[in-house]
Amino acid sequence: MGEFRWGFAVALFALSGAAAARDRADDVEIRYTEYGVAHIEADTYEAAGRGYGWALAQDNLCVVVERTITLAGERSRSMSAQETYIDPFAGGAVSNVDSDAVYTYLFPPSLTNRVKRSASRDMRDLVRGFVDGFNRYAATEGAAGEACRAQNWFRPLTEEDVWRRIAHVPLLETSAGVLREIIAATPPGAERAEAAPADTLSRLAALETVRGASNAAAFGRDGVEGGVGGMSFSNPHYAWHGTERLHAFHMHVRGELNVFGATAYGLPFPMLGFSDTVGWSITHTTDKRSTLYELTLDPSDPTRYMIGSRSERMRAVRVVVQTGEGRVTRTFWETRYGPVVEGENLPWTEERAYAFADPERGNLRFADQFLAVARARNVREIQTVLETEMGSPWSNMTAADSSGEVFYSNTSVAANITDAQLERCAITSPARQYMDLADVTTLNGSDPACAWTMDRRASQRGIIPPQLRPAMVRSDVVFNSNDSHWFATLDQAGRLEGFQRVIGPERTMRGERTRVAALYAREIMNGGELTGAPGATPDKWERLFYSSRNLTAELVLDDVIADCQRNPSVTVETIAFDLGAACAALAAWDRRDTLDSRGSALFAEFMRKLEAVPMTGFALAPRYWREAFDPADPVGTPRGFVVTDETRQALARASYTLISGNIALDAPLGEVQAVTRNGQRLPMSGSMFTYHMVRPGGFTPGQGITEISQWRQLHSCRCTGARWRAGTFPGHVCAIDQSLVAALCRHDGLVFTAALRGRAVFRRRDSSASSWRDRNAPLRK
Repeated sequence: MGEFRWGFAVALFALSGAAAARDRADDVEIRYTEYGVAHIEADTYEAAGRGYGWALAQDNLCVVVERTITLAGERSRSMSAQETYIDPFAGGAVSNVDSDAVYTYLFPPSLTNRVKRSASRDMRDLVRGFVDGFNRYAATEGAAGEACRAQNWFRPLTEEDVWRRIAHVPLLETSAGVLREIIAATPPGAERAEAAPADTLSRLAALETVRGASNAAAFGRDGVEGGVGGMSFSNPHYAWHGTERLHAFHMHVRGELNVFGATAYGLPFPMLGFSDTVGWSITHTTDKRSTLYELTLDPSDPTRYMIGSRSERMRAVRVVVQTGEGRVTRTFWETRYGPVVEGENLPWTEERAYAFADPERGNLRFADQFLAVARARNVREIQTVLETEMGSPWSNMTAADSSGEVFYSNTSVAANITDAQLERCAITSPARQYMDLADVTTLNGSDPACAWTMDRRASQRGIIPPQLRPAMVRSDVVFNSNDSHWFATLDQAGRLEGFQRVIGPERTMRGERTRVAALYAREIMNGGELTGAPGATPDKWERLFYSSRNLTAELVLDDVIADCQRNPSVTVETIAFDLGAACAALAAWDRRDTLDSRGSALFAEFMRKLEAVPMTGFALAPRYWREAFDPADPVGTPRGFVVTDETRQALARASYTLISGNIALDAPLGEVQAVTRNGQRLPMSGSMFTYHMVRPGGFTPGQGITEISQWRQLHSCRCTGARWRAGTFPGHVCAIDQSLVAALCRHDGLVFTAALRGRAVFRRRDSSASSWRDRNAPLRK
């Protein structure tokens, strides 16, 4: 490997008063690596925030400002009130005026003020500097492509905007998913502003699967090569498009903080990353954290509901939206639990209504928790932070430190619903299926005993306290790929059991990515064909990751191929279909999802035609397995595929999808799956459900997969620092897949691999890929 090369300008800029009187504490230094990642160094949190605000604005000015004015309820001021935009979390089109109304309702000034008042001085300094730096870049002439500068809605950020964003991110997995239902809620007989969404159940059920796709692992001294230190692997996933993306950066506040990581757009602190002594990652949890309360209404008034034998009035919250055509008023209906929601499966009738109770609306600790995690020096300190702050909105956490300890925890915010309450408070209406298919509990809201259980040990009223949450510290390995806490390490004695059902299922089938994580962990710790000598290293783990093993194929293909060789023809809707070519393509496939794998695309399409279990990972429905799941063998079971006429027809349909799209059944995956950026086609390895996961979006006849779903992003940008010197990062390099432009990691999927051995040593890596954006212009005041 060649030496790391600095390729970009270094700029030091003072942002306080006259140059002659400037104080070093107000200076910030920003360096860019050759792949466009900002490395920010400062003496104070305010200065560091200023540097990061500048860097984020330079990279993503327009999407951040548009999201800002959306959350501020200002779209209708400069856009048509009735014009719609697609909100991917809400699952559909929302008009500007309705968007403005619902966000104004969810984030009143009183809430953002509470978030700010509860924040530490360091966090307030970060926010202040972040806004200043962002606005200083926004005040420049800017760069090509920043078309938003000419829009009427373009404006500087305020501190309130950032506090609102800090309040908003925890809601992404809760209230953000029912925005249209909150808007649509209308008492019977009243004039409707918006039709009740027809897709609520199917959408929230789909989100249960779509949201989960991150991988994380941590190896301790008993799992790494040489038995010294630890290794943390972070493979997060977020949207490819729109505003809810991850942004990578390195922030160094001298004597305080020195972390390379990533965060959601608009936040001034890292949510995952690594320092010289500890690395950590986050993955979406299985918690049913919110509650859908079914209300029995007072027969005399549909805006009153019964609590026991007592009638209680809903509160009408009227919001005024200033549009270009004048003022518009929207009314939201508030109960003791939260807002009334309405959808086709959640009708507001004379007898019944539904309220959405969201514990994240009281999560004021989110920002400072992650700042404290970033300052932690070992996994024990991280554990203390999580248990003290209880501000993690929707994530598991894995971590490793330089002493060789590893940590797993699901210490996140969720409503405290006991198992006894689940039994007592179950409802029998069709809304009951939401609890089976989505991340909510559905309870009887008219029974006062069904309210969230209060526990004085919790840092917020009504949430599960840390003492009742799963966590462990070990010295070998922990992992999570969005399945529940139950199976988070190889040691059978390390199973986490006996926790509340709302946290996640126990002794149940695991998704493919969890099973592969366990297989990879065994192989790397014991030594194998791909990994050589026992013990984990970043090089070995990357080798396993990009080997793109497809475990489902290993488990089912022998049965599928044997059957299609015996039964080469199947009838689909009265049409006979020859399976010979498909059978041959699958038989010749290497059962991996590399760029050169032939048959991978056909198998992925085959899997799409079969029923999967609604869960955060991918697992085929139990009826397809010959040998059922055994809790004593969560990696090896279920196994053995049951071939039926249904599965034969699914293979025929998958074949037809490719053939009709002019795609060869045995085409190399790199010819079938790609994205295009700046006119360049970028082939992509990985599959929709495997550990190296890529969730496909658009299918173009003759080209195959030509885009990646907005809900999932590339897993294959590995970001590792070079050698640490004097406690600072000299640089950082990224490599994406076998043939992708490396700079995409700034916008898309991220993989962090940190090897922690005493004082951390990271690999150096040379790359011939050039930056996709010119970074030679220095920053100026």
